[in-house]
Amino acid sequence: MKTLIATLILLSLSINANAAKVTKVSGGKALIDLEGDTALVGDQFFVIDSSGKKRGLIQVSKVQGGRAIATISKGNVTPGTTLQRYQGRMSAAPNEVNSSSGGSTTGGGKKAWGLMAGMVNSSMNVKSSTASMTMSGSSFNLVGYYQTYLDKNISVKALAGYETLNVTGTAPSGWSGGTCAAGSSCTADIGYLGMNVLIRYSFARTKTMEFTAGGGLGFLFAMQKSSNVLDTAKISTNQTIVGTLGMDWHLDRRTYVPIQFDYAMFPDNNTSSATQMILRAGYGWKF
Repeated sequence: MKTLIATLILLSLSINANAAKVTKVSGGKALIDLEGDTALVGDQFFVIDSSGKKRGLIQVSKVQGGRAIATISKGNVTPGTTLQRYQGRMSAAPNEVNSSSGGSTTGGGKKAWGLMAGMVNSSMNVKSSTASMTMSGSSFNLVGYYQTYLDKNISVKALAGYETLNVTGTAPSGWSGGTCAAGSSCTADIGYLGMNVLIRYSFARTKTMEFTAGGGLGFLFAMQKSSNVLDTAKISTNQTIVGTLGMDWHLDRRTYVPIQFDYAMFPDNNTSSATQMILRAGYGWKF
């Protein structure tokens, strides 16, 4: 038993003695003494302080002999701290890292802006005094957006631009609404100046991906409207309730590709109700 305990103690001391450590920090770079450990360009390490807490994340950019140079990805890195090889999401220890990247997965600022184009699939149910009709159709939209993080995981995203609703359907037998007769084609084509305000929660992160879910409200102001089934004189403003799922694909510390799926519900009224599924993608910049 004594021999086993002594062996474990010696093994522990050996492991600690061979732990790579930071020897110098300058200009966003850290000089590492590998102390017998191995590292390759692109490897990532947590920076561990004397109390055992994670204080930063670095990525190896050059290896020469028993030393390496690493770029500081996030956190507070100081000489004398030891390293632990990165094996999962940084969010696995969200309270142990003081991020210098403003809460971003790969660095950059807390704020961002960008442009997104979207494909819209709309569905509308229209009612007359004698029958009801289901209409559907697809269209495109284009918006700009601004987003800011309130903390590490919660962000607000505001989108504004040109939103569309384009649906067609065939009037059923006995239809008496609008100017389209039973058996004929009924249409509604509306272009809005729209704005969505969304609250998003980042529920998962990888080295380059950030996944979000959330919801919010949409505000629509009709700019152009054409329909032979709806009373266009009554089409002016509208509101929607929006649920959203998103993925931000980070290209580097400043640029990324946002991909977003929105489900929007228009409020019911006496004559119509509508829903939309919107798939958006674009390009964003952090600052």
